[in-house]
Amino acid sequence: MLHRSILLLLLAHCCSAAGPYLGNGVKVGEVDQDSALVWIRLTAKPAADFDRLPILTGGLEKRTRDNSHMPTDILPGQTGEVMIEYWAENADSNQTHHTGWHRVDLERDFIKQVELNGLSANTRYAYRVQARPEASSTCSAVINGSFHTAPKHEDAAPVRFVVTTCQAVRSIDSGPEGHHSYHQMLGFDPHFFVHTGDIIYYDRAPLAKNAAEARAKWNLMFAYGHNRRFHQNVTSYFMKDDHDTLKNDCWPGQTYGDLTWEEGLALFREQVPMKEKTYRTFRWGKDVQIWMTENRDFRSPNNMPDGPQKTILGEAQKAWLKRTLEESDATYKFVITPGPIVGPDKRGKNDNHSNAGFSHEGRELRDFLSQLDNTYVICGDRHWQYCSEDPKTGLVEMGCGPINDQHSYGGNTGYKAKFHRFFSEKGGFLGITVEDGKARAEWFGDDPDYPNSPVPVVRHREVL
Repeated sequence: MLHRSILLLLLAHCCSAAGPYLGNGVKVGEVDQDSALVWIRLTAKPAADFDRLPILTGGLEKRTRDNSHMPTDILPGQTGEVMIEYWAENADSNQTHHTGWHRVDLERDFIKQVELNGLSANTRYAYRVQARPEASSTCSAVINGSFHTAPKHEDAAPVRFVVTTCQAVRSIDSGPEGHHSYHQMLGFDPHFFVHTGDIIYYDRAPLAKNAAEARAKWNLMFAYGHNRRFHQNVTSYFMKDDHDTLKNDCWPGQTYGDLTWEEGLALFREQVPMKEKTYRTFRWGKDVQIWMTENRDFRSPNNMPDGPQKTILGEAQKAWLKRTLEESDATYKFVITPGPIVGPDKRGKNDNHSNAGFSHEGRELRDFLSQLDNTYVICGDRHWQYCSEDPKTGLVEMGCGPINDQHSYGGNTGYKAKFHRFFSEKGGFLGITVEDGKARAEWFGDDPDYPNSPVPVVRHREVL
C-alpha cells in the first residue's frame, strides 16, 4: 500500500506518453458486500471521432438508416497495461491499495476486467485507474471515479437505486455528451444502477452486422461524455435484451448479417462487467434484494406454440428464481426483468410474458410472485413509463421507460384503466428509495427546459 500523498506526487510526474488512453472510461459492476469487478478498455485515442456520426435527436433519413454501417475505427483499441488504486473514502487511514499492472486482452477488444476483493460493506470507495504502454514505466492516462458497496444482510441502511432501458445512437440528445439522463441520474445520488438491456442496438443505424461493427458500437456508446462519467462514479449492473444480443425479438440459433448468436452472447460478457452467470441476485442490506433475470439465452422460439414447455427463463433459471425468492428475508424484493410480466403491452408484440405467445409461463410467474410479500416487478424494454397492477393477481409492475423522450418512438399501449396506476408515453428513468423499512418509487423525466439542472423532474410517485 502507498500513502495517498506519495501516490499523487508520483502521478504528477507521469502521463506523458502518446497513449494508450482511457477513452471508454471505467465501469464498476457485480458489486456485493466485499467485492467489485472493474471493467477497463484501452484506446488509441482519448475520445471517439464523434463528427463522423452526426446522428442527433432527429435520426437519419430512411435511405441512410437502411444502408448505414457502424465504422469499426470510431475509437480503436490499443495494447497496454492498467493498474487500479482504490481506498475507502470514509476510512481514517490515508492509505491506498493497488492491484499491480495487468495487460489488456487483444482478443477481447483491448479490455481487462479486474476483481477487487476484501472490500468493506456499505462503503463508498474512490479509485484511480492508470494506463501505460507495455514494458514502460511511463503513465499515459489516468481516470478517477467511485463506487458504493452493498450493506451487510442484517444492516438496515437506506438504499437508493435507479433503473432505465433502451438507449441508442438514434436517441442521443446531447451530441458528444450523449444521453442527458445520465447527468440527471447523478442528481438522484444512487447507491447503484441497473440497465435492463437494449444498451445498444445492433439492428438500428448505424447497423452492426459483424463482431467488429458490434464492438465499435459499444465503443461509441461509452465514449459519450454523460454516459462515461456516470458509470465511472456509480455501481452498475448490466442486463441484456434482444437488440444488444443480436436483433429485434431474437432467440437462440438466429443470426444477424454475419453476427452469430454465440458471438452476441460473448460480446455482451466482454463489453460489461460480468461474472459466470447473467442471471443473478444481490442483497443490499436488510431491506433490499434485487433479482436480474436472463430473458434471451434459454428461451424457446417465439413462433413455437404456447404451452407448458414454452419458456423464456428456462427450467434451471426459473427454479433458481423461485427458490431464492422463497428463501429471502429481505423486506422488499425487486425482480428486475428485460421485458414485462404484467404489461399490458402494445398490439403486435409476442416476445414477453405479458404477450399471448408466452401466456402459460407468464401466468405461472404472476401467480407465484403475487403470493410473496412486498415483491415487485421492474421491467425494461417498453418505450414508455408506467406502473400497472395485474387485475387477477394484484402483482405490481413498474416500467422504467427508455432513457429519454426521444427514445419513446415505436408506439405504446396507451392508458388502460384496468391496469394502470400511472402511464406516460415519455422516457427517463425509475428511482427506488428504501429507508426505515419503507419504500417509494419515482418516475423521472429529463426536462429539456432545464438542461443543466442536476435535479431530475418527478413525473409520478408511488408508495410501495
